[in-house]
Amino acid sequence: MQPNRESIDSIWENNPDLIRKYLDLLPRHEKLCEEVQYILESKLSDAKIEIAHATSRAKTLQSYCEKIGRKSYSNPLKEITDLAGVRVVFLYLSDLEKIEKTIEDEFEVIEKENKLKNNDTEKFGYGALHYLVKIKQLHSGARYDDLRDLICEIQVKTILQDAWSIVAHHLSYKNENDVPKSLIRKLNALSGLFETADDQFESLRTARNQYIEDAEKEISKNNPKYFEQRINLDNLIAYIASKFPERRKCDAEEYSNLLHELISSGYNTLSELDESINKGLELALKEEVEDPPLNGESEPVGYLDIGIIRTALAISNEEYCVYKYGTNSTMYLNYH
Repeated sequence: MQPNRESIDSIWENNPDLIRKYLDLLPRHEKLCEEVQYILESKLSDAKIEIAHATSRAKTLQSYCEKIGRKSYSNPLKEITDLAGVRVVFLYLSDLEKIEKTIEDEFEVIEKENKLKNNDTEKFGYGALHYLVKIKQLHSGARYDDLRDLICEIQVKTILQDAWSIVAHHLSYKNENDVPKSLIRKLNALSGLFETADDQFESLRTARNQYIEDAEKEISKNNPKYFEQRINLDNLIAYIASKFPERRKCDAEEYSNLLHELISSGYNTLSELDESINKGLELALKEEVEDPPLNGESEPVGYLDIGIIRTALAISNEEYCVYKYGTNSTMYLNYH
């Protein structure tokens, strides 16, 4: 969208310093966005908090001028608090408290508004969590020195809260007074459906975690009846956690990739998988000692949990070895 020339020209004519100062500050606000997003993504990853994505943006000249045109400011660059903004879109409502703690630990909080905890059933829309923050002294270094006096807005939303805000934005409904009376009921019903879906995602996550926990218990007891179950992603994850509890874990996507490899190689049940792993495990452990994988510093490290499984299966199962590595088990061992 091109800048609204009328609003920009009007401000330039009446108070050109407002635009000059905005443009002077723009590179700093863009840098602030980058740094706040980097800190958040890094710290949330360290805390094992799953997010869909994080984005950032500095307020455009068009948006800045339009906001000045709509409201009365004595000092816009001080009073407009969203000149720099970061949005974190996360997956599950139960992670919200951990995200709040991360933000409040890492940044100086100027203002916090939690629209999710508003119990007014007539409240328009589907809210989110908003912060105004500054970079704390604990983030040291020259890269931060020029940014400490600036304010950044952080919005924290679930995927469905983000979807609601996108829909509302395109409809241009800021509040309930903007909505025709004939549409208010439909719009509020829609926001209720979004909220219910968020609750259902959380319930699904809880049920899945319980399924994996129960599966681990059955597998740890070597329940033969349970091992005859068909392999699915969740009982495979439980099996690996029980079989190799001390091994470092892979990324979540790798478990799904392994499941596809197993099914494509003819595995149907956990008992079939367990038998093949046990058959090749001794040689796989020997292979790990004699030719260990290396880390980024060329230092020997042990296999990850899926690594030891793939090695054992490549040794014990020709069909899997050909499918995964394009060679038979003998050639695989000779190559390694």
